[in-house]
Amino acid sequence: MANGTIAFHFESAVRLDVGEAGLVRPIALSVDPATGDVCVTDERGVSFHVVDGHGITLFTTSLAAALSTPVDGCLERDGGFVFIDRGPDGERTLRKLDLRGEPLRFDVERPTPQWRPDHLIVGADGNYVSLDKFAGTLTKHDAATGRVLWHRALEGVSEQSELGRPAEAPDGRLYIPGGELHLVLVRTADGEDAGSFGRAGTGPGRLAFPVGVAFGPGGEVLVLDRMRHTVLVHDRDHVFKSEFGSFGGAPGQLYHPLAIAATPGRILVAQGYEGRVQAFGIFGTEAGE
Repeated sequence: MANGTIAFHFESAVRLDVGEAGLVRPIALSVDPATGDVCVTDERGVSFHVVDGHGITLFTTSLAAALSTPVDGCLERDGGFVFIDRGPDGERTLRKLDLRGEPLRFDVERPTPQWRPDHLIVGADGNYVSLDKFAGTLTKHDAATGRVLWHRALEGVSEQSELGRPAEAPDGRLYIPGGELHLVLVRTADGEDAGSFGRAGTGPGRLAFPVGVAFGPGGEVLVLDRMRHTVLVHDRDHVFKSEFGSFGGAPGQLYHPLAIAATPGRILVAQGYEGRVQAFGIFGTEAGE
């Protein structure tokens, strides 16, 4: 294998605790960078699952969490959770659970009256960045006080763009999958425009409907394409290098995947329709093999 390239091999399917409902629909993945643990947002089971980097379930929230319609959840540094759900007024907002999975009071400043967040990440500084995909706006909140630190509009985005979950790169830049824009938007750590990359299409190296971004061990940009059932690998300069994945339900195949997350040595891909999360090992590094 040439130096500087990485590839992937299927390792296992993550077994999630289905609970009383007997069904799961994993729609979002987020990683605690300190531990490598992954938070799986389960829309159908109305719960969060915490799994380690090898896909072993460590914790699943119970009815005590009082979740309504969670759409994205993240682990905090203290072991608790921050997530998007409906508040007492029925509007989407940010909520918190403690490390036992029980609700905490958290008052969030709304950047606009119409604010309706769809995706959420915890940044390297511990604060929260959310995306309202229909309004095409990014918002950063202070984790301690809930106040708005900044609020940015994404140029060239409409309600039909169907933006995916943002991801924070090792250098602090924010990457937003462009969905029907067929590209990935790049923003600075302060939410300012830093360009975009990607070419529309269904052939190798092309983007049909990107929904997620993660980062490889050498800073590679991994883009998950829902309609191509593929993970595309780009170098740190956004040059396409390789891809893997195919349509199907067999182990290692991706059927309309929804989310991607990277842990040390492997990546996880969530598929909502089949209710599964798959783990892929990474081999090939900067040193080559």
